[in-house]
Amino acid sequence: MSSEKSISSTNLNQTYQEFWHWFEARAKEFYQVIKSGKDVEEKFINIFAPELDRVEPKVFFLVGMDKDKKAELVFTPDGIIKNVLWAEKIVEAAPDIENWKFTALKPESNNEDFAIRMHDLHFDKENIKFYPILHDNYPDKIDLMFVYDPYHEESREEILNGIFIFLDNYLGEETMIQCIDKIDVRGPQNLQEELIPLNKLVDYINWREKEFVEKYQDVRHDSSDDRFSGFEGTVEGGKTILSTINTSVLDWDHKASHPWILVIMNAYDSETEAGFPSPETYEDISRFEEDLEEELPSRDGYIFLGSETVDGLRETFIACREFRKATEVMERLLIKYQDQLNLSFDFFKDKYWQSFERYKMD
Repeated sequence: MSSEKSISSTNLNQTYQEFWHWFEARAKEFYQVIKSGKDVEEKFINIFAPELDRVEPKVFFLVGMDKDKKAELVFTPDGIIKNVLWAEKIVEAAPDIENWKFTALKPESNNEDFAIRMHDLHFDKENIKFYPILHDNYPDKIDLMFVYDPYHEESREEILNGIFIFLDNYLGEETMIQCIDKIDVRGPQNLQEELIPLNKLVDYINWREKEFVEKYQDVRHDSSDDRFSGFEGTVEGGKTILSTINTSVLDWDHKASHPWILVIMNAYDSETEAGFPSPETYEDISRFEEDLEEELPSRDGYIFLGSETVDGLRETFIACREFRKATEVMERLLIKYQDQLNLSFDFFKDKYWQSFERYKMD
């Protein structure tokens, strides 16, 4: 586990190189520990984890032996989309080291007998099946219902969590992040749907993803005719919320081509009773958002959806084709504006921008 801290992008590669130099000097010793399986926590994890946390606190790790008798070190963002890039970058910087394999994101399991046990529950390919939930209005959404044979309602959250972790390892982290929009779980009672064996899941996802890529790979939005509308309302506590939303794009037929929503949070001192920024803060926000639109233009796959401002927080939303470049741009702008604005950011997946349907104009 780690607390998040910032490393300047200028020094990032050098920092990674120093980390790998430190690791290489201990690689033979670490390999023998992993190979033996003895005292792994004391002789590897307790030494390696603090060093990784110092260098790249945004990623976590798993370690074990692979089928080729190499020690495999997997770097994972642990489900945090904005940290995928850093797991990949630290692996890109890794040297070739004898008997070691370095992997970004948890790979898919190639073990036919793969299973996990957690919360006193067992998950494997035999006791999990699935069927797709299809949506007429959202045809490209991959919404999967998993049917767990020993399901019981009082353990629903533990079972759903177990299914997610099983799939994260069975399918691999990249597939879980990129391809699947929603999962749910139920028991086998009163089923009317035709169940599909879990060993058909990869083929089903590959088929859906191939269709998706063919449909949207060349789609770009022309922002020259974008029109923004202003909205005013109140939130809990009676505070006024002001929204400026790109309503002209909410009826676009190709929303699914930009499934990632980048949300930038700008926390500011609420200096008035209404809770809005000072004129000086508004100027800084405007400069930041101009930089953002310049770095993430619509022609490259980014659509400025608008912003909401209320009670000490301004949130800006951008629909993105991908999240890696957007992550890099945001990290750079966070550093540029660190003395003027209190910025943070995150991503969530919303393939049809359902979060913004309340702003659609009739």
